Amino acid sequence: MATKIVAVTINKGGVGKTTITKNVATAAAAAGLTVLIVDMDTQQNADAWGRRRRQHQPERQLPLVQFATERDLPEVLDRARAADCDLVLIDTPPGRSTEAPAAVEAADFVVIPFWLETDAFEGLKKTADLARRLGTPAAAVLNFATPNSRSHEESARDVLKALDVRMSPVVLHRYEAHRNANPTGLTAFEAEPESRPAAEITALWDWLSAELQISTSAHVHKGAA
Repeated sequence: MATKIVAVTINKGGVGKTTITKNVATAAAAAGLTVLIVDMDTQQNADAWGRRRRQHQPERQLPLVQFATERDLPEVLDRARAADCDLVLIDTPPGRSTEAPAAVEAADFVVIPFWLETDAFEGLKKTADLARRLGTPAAAVLNFATPNSRSHEESARDVLKALDVRMSPVVLHRYEAHRNANPTGLTAFEAEPESRPAAEITALWDWLSAELQISTSAHVHKGAA
C-alpha cells in the first residue's frame, strides 16, 4: 500500500488539531498500520507527547512522532515512503504560516478541525479554499461539541453548507478523557477503550480510512498471525 498523507490543519489555535492527530494515529496503529506523526508546530506539543509516550509506554512503539520544519518536510516524507510507512499525519501550527500550505500540498487528504466560533469558521473557510486551490480533498471535523446535545452539530452543518465546505459525518464532543490521557503519553482511545470518546475516535478513523481507501484487514491479519 502506498503511503497515505493527511494534513490536520486550520489557521486557528485551540480547536484540537493535536488531540485529533494523536487519537487518529493511535487508532490507525491499533488497526495494524505503521503510523508517523509529523509535528510542524514550533510549540511541539505532539512531539512532547511522543517523548512522554516513550517514557511511560515503552511497549507502545507506534505511532512514531517527529518534529519537522517546512524545509525538512519533503525529506521526512520521502523517508516515510522508503520505510513503507502506511500513514503520515501532519500536525500544523495555528495562524498564518507557510507550514500549513506545504502540508496541504503534500497531503492526500486534509482534515480541518473546527468548533462553533466565528474565528474558527473564518479559518475553516480559508483552509478549505487553500485545499481547493491545491487540488487536495478536504473535510471539516466538528470538535468540542457539547455532549448530549445536537444543537452544535446542527448549527455547524448549517454554517458549513453556506460556506460550501464538506463536513465529516463524525462529530467529536468535549470530554475530559482526552485531557486525562495526555500526561502519560496515551490517548482517550487507548486509556478508556470502552468509553464514548474512544467510540467517536473509532468512528472517525473508520470514516477517514474509507476516504483514504485504506484497508486494514490485511494488516490486522498479519499482526495476528
